[in-house]
Amino acid sequence: MQDASTRSSRIARTIDVAVTSVGALGVACFTALIVYVVVCRYAFSFTPRWSEEVPRLLLVWVTFIGGISAFIRRTHLSAGLTDLLVKPGRFRTALAMLAAVCSALFLIVLLWTGWKLTVLTWSHETTALSWPVGLTYLALPVSAALSLIAILLVEWRK
Repeated sequence: MQDASTRSSRIARTIDVAVTSVGALGVACFTALIVYVVVCRYAFSFTPRWSEEVPRLLLVWVTFIGGISAFIRRTHLSAGLTDLLVKPGRFRTALAMLAAVCSALFLIVLLWTGWKLTVLTWSHETTALSWPVGLTYLALPVSAALSLIAILLVEWRK
């Protein structure tokens, strides 16, 4: 049992490092793009035609990727009220399990509806770059699936 728990911890850490690295790279690219667009707009009176689409796409992906790391670290939607109001013990453990189950159910719904939305909008094109609109919505099922895996790994680790 300990071996499976250790393996799940290692997989969870690997996923966390990967999504944190991708998220950090995405934030750096987003920042560089915004600085470039602002400099072009105000210094050269020129606005790149992709100045709205690419940063929006990056922002959506970075946001949902960050959620994966939050599920692994168990910080997602955690205000710390449970720790203040409920004494350590079985009831707090039951509440944590209920929260994990509710989160998993929500992620399953998000994965399913996100996939349907991605398929529905994949044939539509963005205005400036003619990229599939579904590329933006693809962040939903991808992040939901990875977050669901994260929840299972974290709960398995216990």
